[in-house]
Amino acid sequence: MQTLSVRPANATAIAMFAALALAACNGKPSDRAAADSAARRGDTTVSPPTPAGTSSAAPAAEALGPDDIDRWQRGMDAELTAVHDAGIRLTNAKNSTDSLNAIFAANGSATRAAGAKAAGVDEARYQLIANTLASLAAGISPLEQEMDVAKMPASAVDAMKHARRQSLASVSATLSPALVEAMRPRAAALRKQALTLAGERLKAAGMTR
Repeated sequence: MQTLSVRPANATAIAMFAALALAACNGKPSDRAAADSAARRGDTTVSPPTPAGTSSAAPAAEALGPDDIDRWQRGMDAELTAVHDAGIRLTNAKNSTDSLNAIFAANGSATRAAGAKAAGVDEARYQLIANTLASLAAGISPLEQEMDVAKMPASAVDAMKHARRQSLASVSATLSPALVEAMRPRAAALRKQALTLAGERLKAAGMTR
């Protein structure tokens, strides 16, 4: 992976964007929310767009069902398109303001509307679907898909697998058994898709090639 040089004016925005993307990868809704809040506090010139269509009465994870897996997949497809569009905007930026706007256009707050539209739900429900199913897929998908465990100490691998099982048990306890079972055969592919989306966000922000 190559790191690109960035203009000083963009350094703060890119650092905040990295926090957003890394939080999105780990499948923890609380971490994503904290990163998003920190990013907004850290920049007073250009802020991520405020999500429209949200509700103060957040839906509960218990209401999710197997059909929401397809909604999440469609949403990620649409978000990836939005991220690629943001990358093009960054490439064509004429000044630092254009660059900052393009960088923020690639983060999760900005692409959520596209994902929700493709999923056929409002933004609050889409965010719940994405956050919950990202955690579920991460818990079910094999660790070997994400790293070369053969080069790691067995004790470290066992510890990570144990942590993953605990995380899965915690997430599954709040969900319907039908949803958990429907996710099992699709978890690896969806986890890969989610990680790809996170990686493309970094690329669109000019952080990697």
